[in-house]
Amino acid sequence: MLETLFWWLSAAFVVIAIVGVVGYFVARWLFIRVAERLAREVDRRVGAAGARTFTHLANYAYATGIPLDEANRFFAVHIDRLARLMDSAVTLPIIGKVGLDAVLGLVPVVGDLAGTAVSLTLVARMLRYGPPASLVSRMLSNVAVDLVLGAIPFVGILADVWFKANERNAALMREYLGADHR
Repeated sequence: MLETLFWWLSAAFVVIAIVGVVGYFVARWLFIRVAERLAREVDRRVGAAGARTFTHLANYAYATGIPLDEANRFFAVHIDRLARLMDSAVTLPIIGKVGLDAVLGLVPVVGDLAGTAVSLTLVARMLRYGPPASLVSRMLSNVAVDLVLGAIPFVGILADVWFKANERNAALMREYLGADHR
């Protein structure tokens, strides 16, 4: 009798573990797809107006006196480091890479605002290069989605772990600059 109970409990544990792992990956996949769709929708509806305003500031900040290749390399390395720190500094088992943004997100309101402020500094630094309004719009949409989803209890932690707005924006910046500077 005890042996039968042990086998049933073992089988139940294995089934629950498999369902839990599969459920995790399915939920992650669905969450990322929904967040990406939300970012595209925000970009489509409101992004362009705000982006046009910001890119006018970039025209003023263009001249730096550093050779363009050296500035691009320095900029890309700096942005990659900051994005990695915020989104994927530490690798946790099962969960994957987690950064400072997820830790800050554990502090209600203030943590999300602090993470958003750092994300906006990445966008602000990109303005030196006079990016097109469409690029700035996509970057601001990623930050907005991260802020909005991050403000929702429990969902915010998943947004910080899975959506990784800073790494998305760093990839957009590298693409705009024309080279991957890892």
